[in-house]
Amino acid sequence: MMFVAALLLALPASAAEMEPFEPEIALTFNLKEDGATLSPQNKLPDEMEAHSTGRAEYSQLPGFRYDREATQVGEWATEGVVYDQSISIDQANIWWEGKDPDYEADCEWTFYFKVNDQSVEDTVVGCQSNGDELVEETYGLGFVYDLVAGDVFSFEIWYEGWEDVDIYHDNITYDTGFFVTSSPLAFYDARASGSVVAIEFTEAWPVDWKDNLRGGYVMLMGADMWMANNDYASVSEGSEHETANGTIVTGTVITWEQVTGKELNVMLHYTQFDHTGMGGGGNGTNGSANDPLITLTIVSASILGGDDDGLLGLPGFPLFLAVPALAWAARRR
Repeated sequence: MMFVAALLLALPASAAEMEPFEPEIALTFNLKEDGATLSPQNKLPDEMEAHSTGRAEYSQLPGFRYDREATQVGEWATEGVVYDQSISIDQANIWWEGKDPDYEADCEWTFYFKVNDQSVEDTVVGCQSNGDELVEETYGLGFVYDLVAGDVFSFEIWYEGWEDVDIYHDNITYDTGFFVTSSPLAFYDARASGSVVAIEFTEAWPVDWKDNLRGGYVMLMGADMWMANNDYASVSEGSEHETANGTIVTGTVITWEQVTGKELNVMLHYTQFDHTGMGGGGNGTNGSANDPLITLTIVSASILGGDDDGLLGLPGFPLFLAVPALAWAARRR
C-alpha cells in the first residue's frame, strides 16, 4: 500500500497536473524595427539597432522658433496575450539624441497606454537632457492592468520639442521600450535523463527560443563553470496545460543533448542573459545588474535504476515527487 501511495504521488502531469512555477520577472517590451510591434523578443547581440524620428513641429521666423506642437512618433502593439496576466508597466525607456546642433530640444514625451485600442492611461514627461549627445532616459509610469487571454496592449508615443530627434531602438544595448513586471513564463518540468536535459514551460507572449539559444539568453550550466553547447539544443512543442481560468496552452520544450556536467541548472532571462555578468550598456542591457535571472535546478528522472529509467524502473516519474513519498514510507516503517 505504501508503494502504491508513492506511485500516486509521482503521477505524471497528464494524470494530475502539477502546479507550475510562475516567477514574477521584469522584462522589456521593445519597440521593434517594423514600427508597429511591441515585443519582449530581442535581437541577437551582433544585430544592428533601428531608428525612428521624433519630429519637431513649430512656426519659424529668422533665428526664432515658436508655437510648437506635439507630433506622433508611432504606435507599437503586442500580440494578444495567450493567457491571463496582471501587468505593472513600471517605466518607459528611450535612447535618443538631437539632430540639429544649433538648437536644444527642450522637449517632452507623451505616452498613451491602450488595451484593445482603447486608451487606459497617459502621462507627459519632460526630457532630462538637451539632446546634444546620445543618452538613455527612463521615466516612471506605474500603470497597472489585468489582461485576459487575447488582450492586446499598445503604446502611442508623441514628441514635442524644438528640434527633430533620432530614437535608437530594437537592440541589446538600445533597449528603448517599456519595463513591465509580470509572470510571463510558467515552468512545468526541468529534468535530466542520461545525457539529455529538458525543460518545459508555457509563455504568455511567445518569443523565438531558437534565436534565444543562439544568443545565449538561456544557458544550461553546471559545477566548475561547465556550460552546455547550445548547438546541441533544440526547441519543440510540448504538452497541453490548463491555466487557472481554463485556457488550454501548448508548452514549449527546450532539450539539450550530449550533457556531461554535474549539479545542473538552467539560467535564463526571458530574452537576454550574459552568464559572465560582465555585459555593459544601459538599464536592461545584456548582463547588467538590473537584469533578473530565473534559475531552474535540474532534477534527475531516475532513482534506483539506470540512466534512462524512472522511479524504481518505471519511466516518467520525477525524483522531486518520489522522494517525499519514500521518506514517508521509511518513517512509517
